[in-house]
Amino acid sequence: MRDAKELYRLEQQGVDALAAAKAEAGPDAAGLVLLYHFEGFMDAGEAGGQVVTHLLEQGSPQVVARFDHDRLVDYRARRPAMTFDRERWTSYDPPEILLQLVRDAVGTPFLLITGPEPDTEWELFAAAVRELVDRFEVRLAVDFHGIPMGVPHTRPVGLTPHGTRLDLAAGYPKWFDQAQVPGSAQALLEYRLAESGHDVLGFAVHVPHYVARSPYPAAAVLILEAVQSASGLVLPGTELRDRVGEVYADIEEQLAQGDGELSSAIRGMESQYDAVAGAGDRESLLAESSDLPSADELGRRFEEFLAEHERGAE
Repeated sequence: MRDAKELYRLEQQGVDALAAAKAEAGPDAAGLVLLYHFEGFMDAGEAGGQVVTHLLEQGSPQVVARFDHDRLVDYRARRPAMTFDRERWTSYDPPEILLQLVRDAVGTPFLLITGPEPDTEWELFAAAVRELVDRFEVRLAVDFHGIPMGVPHTRPVGLTPHGTRLDLAAGYPKWFDQAQVPGSAQALLEYRLAESGHDVLGFAVHVPHYVARSPYPAAAVLILEAVQSASGLVLPGTELRDRVGEVYADIEEQLAQGDGELSSAIRGMESQYDAVAGAGDRESLLAESSDLPSADELGRRFEEFLAEHERGAE
């Protein structure tokens, strides 16, 4: 394998800012938390994307490292935007995969990796991130995204935690034992970090499949709450919370104007959800409820969602 250091370039100003933040925290402070989410793979309800946007808007980000997007991104699959003005090209918006220093609501520093999901060199990318995790003494790496599920918007949003530190995310019901789904660079990164002995945690938030291609702020709020509880970061998410009621009202308005078929389906999902909610002591909710999708069906739904997402992008 080639040298992973070839895949990123450190930004000295950001490295210095990170060193200053750690010095300010003092020698007894806990290590840094790393959050990461990539665009382009599965993110029902734009759950992870909304969280990233919120963190960057609120956290005064500083670039610590830039990954080599020319090696990692297939431009023909996701063509960067360019502007043509009258007679010439005037701008180019290249993709960026960045490691940034961000601060929470009380000024605590943490790290955030964002950008398009790498199309190539997943193993080298994972090795590069692992080097940075070691270099900056990250104590916990957390990833997150939304997945489409047959659940109604009229019930609490569900969440599936995964990783090596499930003790930091206790209390969530277990939805399935085993499922084979399309892989991602994000999942591989979690897998490789865990393999190398690092503490990792992931959150897959359940988004009603009928709103999976629209922003669903309730899912993003739940991610923020889960990350905050697990990491100790202070992530209030006031702006996202303010949009939850607006989106629910919009969904209800569209249902009222519909033909009733979706409303009937949602009532069925409500009954199904309520039945499952009363079986919280089961080892696996998907495995023990015949009305819910099997692991194979869940995998197929994921693939269908990805295919629809790709067609929409085209």
